[in-house]
Amino acid sequence: MKIGFIGILLIGVQLSFGQTSLQFFGQPESLNRVNSQYDENFISIHPSNEALVVTRRNYPGNIGDRHNPGDIWVSQFDSVWLSPSSINVDPSKLVTPIGYVNQGDLFIYSTTIFDRGVFRGDLWVADYENGMLKDHKKLEIENFNNLSEHQSGSISPNGKHMIFAMEGDFTFGVEDLYVSNLDEDGKWSSPKNLGYRINTSFQEYTPFLAADNETLIFASNGREGGYGSFDLYASTRIDNTWQNWTEPVNLGPTVNSKGAETSMTFVHDSDYAYYSSTTDSDGYGDIKRIRITTDMEEVVTEVQTFEIKEEPVDSEKVFYLVDKSGDQVISGTILLLGEGFNEEISSGTGILNQSFPDLTVETRAEGFLNHVTHLTSSQLSASDTFRISVDALAVGNTINLEHVLFHQGTANFIEGSEVELDRVAEMLKENPSIKILLKGHTDNRGDAQLNVNLSRERVRVVVEYLQEQGIGNKRITGKGYGGNDPIAPNDSEENRRLNRRVEFTIVEN
Repeated sequence: MKIGFIGILLIGVQLSFGQTSLQFFGQPESLNRVNSQYDENFISIHPSNEALVVTRRNYPGNIGDRHNPGDIWVSQFDSVWLSPSSINVDPSKLVTPIGYVNQGDLFIYSTTIFDRGVFRGDLWVADYENGMLKDHKKLEIENFNNLSEHQSGSISPNGKHMIFAMEGDFTFGVEDLYVSNLDEDGKWSSPKNLGYRINTSFQEYTPFLAADNETLIFASNGREGGYGSFDLYASTRIDNTWQNWTEPVNLGPTVNSKGAETSMTFVHDSDYAYYSSTTDSDGYGDIKRIRITTDMEEVVTEVQTFEIKEEPVDSEKVFYLVDKSGDQVISGTILLLGEGFNEEISSGTGILNQSFPDLTVETRAEGFLNHVTHLTSSQLSASDTFRISVDALAVGNTINLEHVLFHQGTANFIEGSEVELDRVAEMLKENPSIKILLKGHTDNRGDAQLNVNLSRERVRVVVEYLQEQGIGNKRITGKGYGGNDPIAPNDSEENRRLNRRVEFTIVEN
């Protein structure tokens, strides 16, 4: 990060991500004609930079009045942003903009409704003309299913990548960020989770993908060191998997405040970035803008720039393996893998502190299930001691397969689930005396018998996968419990997610 002091007139903050260098100048200003006494959030800007779309929530002027969970309004630019007018999409649903495509002639938006005890989200595309929408068509994306009351997203300027926030059976926390890509046949791919580097066990939403298709800006309340309830962060995509990202960087106190900042967006080559903030708005979101480019010759008398660097401390990072059931330190080996870094150490030993990259941590200990976890560079810099919990292969011990996930309402694996199942197969091959009971669980929503049937089908799929890896069928039994054996109260979506799980119990060793 570079912080520049520009005379006495401006404070500039410059952040560089991939091909995009984002620099803020001055202080945010509120769009008074756009804002109301109610909640404005979820922003999209026309590529011509002459129309700004926002969602107004529970506003008396919405179609369906204040009972409307959120309608979209459009403001036109005529030397200033004018008072917005309603597009009036649906009085029963929360409607949020996703973005413009086809040079602004088409508009994509999302709707969310609470229906029969659950939230359901859909995506739509419509013709856009003079601030109005017509010829609405549902946008079909295989395995798209949102369980959250909030649904937000953005589409890349070239119309080929859609990033959205949603909650499903396979999220890390509540809302996670996902990508869907447009293929050569004009079909959108199944949602892919952006991975642990972006998503936390809390909420990530209102994503924005810049014109370089690499720079991601999003809001999160799940990261340490923030300024308020939600802060805005930026990260750069490293490769085409869409799951490898640089460590997210907080956009800093010029933008973020003690309130909630969300939904930042801007048009390529524009002068301003726009975002929603609850600061000085009675707890509701107002739309603000901040200058991101300026004519330096007009306002700058002197610029001083310095680098903030994290200097390594001459100390050790010590890693311990601990038995998850008793938290006792055990012996074993730990393999640390990162970019340009590969070292194997014993439990309880350390390595010299340095400017660590993100690390993948692989463990091996006799009598315990091999474990893989990830530590970000910020996590590594925050502590000198790390305790890696592993599961004992003891009779009666139940081990939750946290990363064996299924598409909502199906017995189809989410991409990447096989990695954890391969570790289970490896364990069974190395311990030929072990027999296991596989257990499938759902939450308590929906028909109880259908939940039992679904959990049984998921167990059957796991059993078949392990048998394909060479594990004899006499060593594996399975049972589907539906929602009858929760490990947490079914009183919130976060707790219900804990109850949707696959696990196994060691029955013989």
